[in-house]
Amino acid sequence: AGLTLQHAQSSIETALKQQFHNVRVDVAIARLRSVRVYVVGDVQRPGAYEVSSLSTPLNALYAAGGPTSIGSLRFVRHYRGTQLVREIDLYDFLLHGIRADEERLQSGDTLLIPPAGSQVAVFGMVKRPAIYELKGGNSTLADVLKDAGDATVAAALNHITVERIQPNRQRETLSLELPPPVTPQSTLQAISSFHVRDGDRIHIAPILPYSERVIYVEGHV
Repeated sequence: AGLTLQHAQSSIETALKQQFHNVRVDVAIARLRSVRVYVVGDVQRPGAYEVSSLSTPLNALYAAGGPTSIGSLRFVRHYRGTQLVREIDLYDFLLHGIRADEERLQSGDTLLIPPAGSQVAVFGMVKRPAIYELKGGNSTLADVLKDAGDATVAAALNHITVERIQPNRQRETLSLELPPPVTPQSTLQAISSFHVRDGDRIHIAPILPYSERVIYVEGHV
C-alpha cells in the first residue's frame, strides 16, 4: 500500500525470485477502490463524495462544484481527522497552471473551504480586470498586477489611483507617488513597494489619446 505501480511490481518480482528462476512479473490495476471524503464550507454542493483512491483535493473540489462567490480560492484546507495535512492555494493552478496537490485523498478526509479573505478590485488597462483575493498581509501592487495578467501596452503606469476605505470611517483616493525623475525603473520600483489593503479599488488609467506636448488648433484657421 502506498507504493507506485512500478515499485510494487519490482517488489513482487524480487520476492518471487527467491523461490523461482527466470521470473518476470507484470502488474496491472484491475479495479480502483473508492474512498469517501467530505467537502464542507463555502462550496456549491457541500456533502460526502465517493471518489477514486487516486483523487486529489482538486478532484474532490471539482466534484462539489467549486467554491461559492464568497468561498476562498487561496486557503483550501485539507484535514485528516483533526490534523491539517496542507493548505492549498488554487491561484497557483487557476492562474499559473501549477498543480501542487500531489497529496492523495484517504477515506474520511475533509476539505474545508472558508470564506474569502482580503480582496482588492483591479480595473482599467489590465488584461484580467477582476476582484482578487490577497494572500498574507504584505501584498504589493506588483503582486496584484501579476495576478491580473499585468498591465496592457496602453496603460499609463504613472497614473494609477487607489480608492481605499479607512475601516469604519471613510473612503479616500490615493495616487501612486513617483519620485522624480520619472523613469520606467522608478515606476516599477514604486509599484513593487506600494502595499495594498483589503477593499482597495485599483484603477490603471489609459494613455491619453492625444499628445501632451502638442498644441491643437481647430476651427476656421
